[in-house]
Amino acid sequence: MSPDSQPALACAGISSSYGPVQVLFDVDLRVGEGEIVGVCGPNGVGKTTLLRVLSGVQRASGGVVHLNGNDITTTSATRRVKLGLTTVVGQAAFGSLSVHENLRAHGHALGRERGELNDSIDAVFNIFPRLDERRDQAAATLSGGERQMLVLAKTLIQRPRVVLIDELSLGLAPVVVGGLLELIRRMASLSTAFVVVEQSVNVALSLVDRMYFMEKGAFIAEHTPAELRSQPGLVEKLMLGGGH
Repeated sequence: MSPDSQPALACAGISSSYGPVQVLFDVDLRVGEGEIVGVCGPNGVGKTTLLRVLSGVQRASGGVVHLNGNDITTTSATRRVKLGLTTVVGQAAFGSLSVHENLRAHGHALGRERGELNDSIDAVFNIFPRLDERRDQAAATLSGGERQMLVLAKTLIQRPRVVLIDELSLGLAPVVVGGLLELIRRMASLSTAFVVVEQSVNVALSLVDRMYFMEKGAFIAEHTPAELRSQPGLVEKLMLGGGH
């Protein structure tokens, strides 16, 4: 992303607490249109809390959040979705409904008109042919990878400008993860921006354009995958909190 271009999503000076315990400290993040940015670090350093603040589920105690140049710091999570910011967490779906019914129910919840929704679902099935093959299959009978595809498909129906993903690869086989990464790259090529929290650095390195490393609620480093690959041992050092 050019330093002078307007980011799709940006936050500056973000702080946040759970009661008296401060979890985030002065966090700055930028992601450009069509860019994929990763956030890595050990468990418990504040990665998921940052996504909660960006999505509007949790209120920041300090700092600002901008979406496409507009201040959304105090905007509700529901309103942020309507403005084009959506979150993928886990593999949530209505297990008793078919794949097609899940997509239709999600679209209706967003207020989509029938014709517009049908077009969106057709477009999603073109991108996710595996789901098209299973359109009449109950979501509960899908594999873990297929359920993650369904979550991404529901996200795509929202026509998001920015997608936040928490632990995409968790519990999935490497071959499944590889397919999901390719789908995300395709979505990014259509100008959707991504912020991906990922425990697996190897997964993140194969996907992102830039990576932030986090320790104790603050970013300690920012690197491109090329920079990290050219400096053996740097990733391990950063994941162990040695970035200062």
